[in-house]
Amino acid sequence: MSNPDFIGVYDDVLTSDQCDDLISFFESSPQQHGKVWQHGELKINNQVKKNIELKDSLLLKTPLVLDILCKCIYDYKKEYPSLNTISRWSLINAYAFQKLQYDDDGYKEWHCEHGSGKTSHRILAWMFYLNDAKSGTEFMHYPTVQAKRGRCIIWPASFTHLHKSVPNKGLKYIMSGWISYE
Repeated sequence: MSNPDFIGVYDDVLTSDQCDDLISFFESSPQQHGKVWQHGELKINNQVKKNIELKDSLLLKTPLVLDILCKCIYDYKKEYPSLNTISRWSLINAYAFQKLQYDDDGYKEWHCEHGSGKTSHRILAWMFYLNDAKSGTEFMHYPTVQAKRGRCIIWPASFTHLHKSVPNKGLKYIMSGWISYE
C-alpha cells in the first residue's frame, strides 16, 4: 500500500477555468452563515465553525464536478481495493460549498465526518480546493493537506481521521461531501 494514511490527494483534477466558473457560481448564488449540528439542530456557532456557504444544500447535478469526483473515487478505490469488499456504498448526492475569507473562519474544532444520526452511514469524505490558499486541512495524526487550486482529497470519515481547518489566512473556497453506505 503506497499511502498508509488513507488520505488520497489528486492534483489538477479541476482546471483553473473550471475553478473560476465554480467560484463565480458560488458568488452569484444565495448564501448564509455556516451552521453546525448541535443537540439535534443546525445552529450558527462561530466558535466552532465560521464561514459563508451556499444557502441550500446542493445536489451534484453538474456533470463537470460529478464526473471528476467519480474519477477521483475510482482512483481511490484502486489504491485501496479493500473498499470493493465491503457492503454497498455510494456517493451522497448533496454537498457543501463554502467560502472562508477572514482569519478566524473555518471549522475550528477537531471532528470527523462520521457520527450518530444522519452522519452514521458515512465512510469517506471528499473535498475540492478551488483556489490556492495559505491554509488547508489539518489531520490530527497525519500530515496537513495544503489548499491547492484544482486539488481533490478523499479520506476516511471515521474517528481515525479527526481534522479541522488550518487557521485561515486569506480567501479559500472549498466544496466537500461524503460517500456513504447505501
